[in-house]
Amino acid sequence: MLIFSDDFARMQNYESYTRTQHEQKQMKYKLLSIVESVFGDSYVRLKPETRDAIDMICFLATDKGFVYAKDTYFAEKHDISARTIRRVMKTLEEAGKIVKAHRSSSKHNGRGAAVYFFVNHPYFAHWTTYFDFDVQADVQAENAEIPCESKNKESKKVSTYSLPNNYIKNHFMYKTIPFIKGVPKLINQTFKDVFKDSLRDLYLRVRVASQKVCQSVSITLSKKDIHSIAYESIHALFTYIKTRSMSFEEQCKLVYRIALNKFNELVQTEDKEESVVVTPRKIVRKEMLPDWFQEKQEDKNRTESEESVAIVAEEEEIAKMKAILAHYA
Repeated sequence: MLIFSDDFARMQNYESYTRTQHEQKQMKYKLLSIVESVFGDSYVRLKPETRDAIDMICFLATDKGFVYAKDTYFAEKHDISARTIRRVMKTLEEAGKIVKAHRSSSKHNGRGAAVYFFVNHPYFAHWTTYFDFDVQADVQAENAEIPCESKNKESKKVSTYSLPNNYIKNHFMYKTIPFIKGVPKLINQTFKDVFKDSLRDLYLRVRVASQKVCQSVSITLSKKDIHSIAYESIHALFTYIKTRSMSFEEQCKLVYRIALNKFNELVQTEDKEESVVVTPRKIVRKEMLPDWFQEKQEDKNRTESEESVAIVAEEEEIAKMKAILAHYA
């Protein structure tokens, strides 16, 4: 769909929906929350510059419900590529959250710069009536099926089992989500979209911290402990840089300090566990005994005590007799 110069001038002069700064802020947060819902969990993994560009797009759309700045404008403002901006807008368009139109070009009869209308803005109903565009048709235009002829029944059937594996791979996913070599699988899956190739250097700093701790205390850490602390350290770094801007060198130093502290805590905990001596517990039986058994035990104890007293008295009497005989001798 083309928007001619006269219509575009009327769009720019249309009354703004937001009248105060508070209303503008509320509308921006509304549009931004819709964008975040489209991306889901992957939104936090976007680069901070990309999230700032999305924030600016939502802010510019608060007044009249559309954005007409070029992709290169946002790219230059936030130091990202225009391709990234186009990919973001295409994702929103395919989700049905924006509708794209084009201004007529002043240099030729074709299409000019793109204009994006936010579907959830209150003015969208007005622009739909004004331009009479079909929302579903515009959203699904790029995904329309290409007509083709019916299959010839007499065509020879060729088995596809002999095709090489390269044709079966999803080449798009293979190119856009590379696997960082030398980094554990779980850390790869979680942080490779955030740190890209820098993830290898961050993980290397964690390994250096583990080697330093092992050399200082003469201990060998398991691979499971190293991977666990590496994940925790890189996750702590990711949480930290979401609110602060840091250079790559500062990120390496921070993740090294975090990992070093965690390794030291792990070693100290293991030393304490080894120093604790577990003494065997004396088993005391507390079963209830019958009365007749207790009486029998008491009689037995009484008899033994009487016999021991008699033996002692007899020994004393013998000692006295020996002393008397020795006196007369």
